[in-house]
Amino acid sequence: MTKAKRRECQRLLIDTNLWLVMIIGAVEEGKYIAKSKRLGSYSLKDYDKLWKIFDLYDEVWITPYIAAEVSNLIDLHGEAGVKAYGIAKEVFSMLKQVDSSIAKDCENDFYIDFGLTDGSIIQLSEKFDVLTNDKRMLGPLYKVGGENVIPYLPVSSLSR
Repeated sequence: MTKAKRRECQRLLIDTNLWLVMIIGAVEEGKYIAKSKRLGSYSLKDYDKLWKIFDLYDEVWITPYIAAEVSNLIDLHGEAGVKAYGIAKEVFSMLKQVDSSIAKDCENDFYIDFGLTDGSIIQLSEKFDVLTNDKRMLGPLYKVGGENVIPYLPVSSLSR
């Protein structure tokens, strides 16, 4: 997809697990992707592919909920952990932040079934392209966001 061929929606929202690939993958040339408990199905190819998708957008956004989940799920320790948190801090500071209200986001139709973070992502898919690997959210995402939904499959699953 080239910038010229993109639809009108020029704003991207990336789900938590994919941010983990992008941040943990940036530590020591991706060697910790395979060591992370949460990223077993991902590889350096996914890291590269995700950053290429990121580069297609003029605006990449994040919610405070996604940022909190990412920072809580970084499972690296020692110097690798320090590097990962530093990368997360640098990346997060480059992104635009979605205005959010916990009280309002707890009232949306998806909060009970999906929780705060995923419920807000589903709601935001009306206004943002949403890149996610969360198959459980796909039905509601397509219902709300339609063509704004970008499902992501790990590269390893495509070559089976």
